[in-house]
Amino acid sequence: MCGVNTVTPMERCGQCITDPPPWDKLICVGEYQAPLSGFIQKLKYRRQVWHAKELAALLAKQIESPAPVLLSIPLHWRRHLWRGFNQSDYLAESLYQCLTERTQVPICFLPKAITRSKMTKNQMGLNRRQRLINLKKAFLLSPKYLTKLQDQPHVALLDDVVTTGSTVAEICVLLKEKGVQRIDIYCICRASRPIL
Repeated sequence: MCGVNTVTPMERCGQCITDPPPWDKLICVGEYQAPLSGFIQKLKYRRQVWHAKELAALLAKQIESPAPVLLSIPLHWRRHLWRGFNQSDYLAESLYQCLTERTQVPICFLPKAITRSKMTKNQMGLNRRQRLINLKKAFLLSPKYLTKLQDQPHVALLDDVVTTGSTVAEICVLLKEKGVQRIDIYCICRASRPIL
């Protein structure tokens, strides 16, 4: 459920049983370690956007029943301007193409459905509590897309790396408030140990 690797493979770890995450399923390619971590860093920090297609193809192989609505994690407009792109949008666009070709299931990709309304500190190096405080009220659902999200039976959020899950959890709360019934998290890497 949370996606953290355990010694013995299981549906729910002890943490998921005692404090379940606000999403239903987390699907990832692997742990945040080489070689995946290197490709993510090249995509994110060196503008090697062509890696998005390769990484998305790996992720698509892990998804058996794709959600009919795909959303990407937004950047604040200042960070987007500084970086020049949003890596999650590139990954989501590539994943959308892979899934529609492979499954022939109609998928609606809504890249602008979520906005980041607050400029937050970089999450890297923050512990779980600090990340939760940092992200409080950082996201909004775009009014333009509310009717498409209202009472949606199944939605997926795509992010490059999920560490503590605080970013996706904050957005899950917004989606659940609008009646979304099931939320899957798609990510390239799950960092079972915090990235420092």
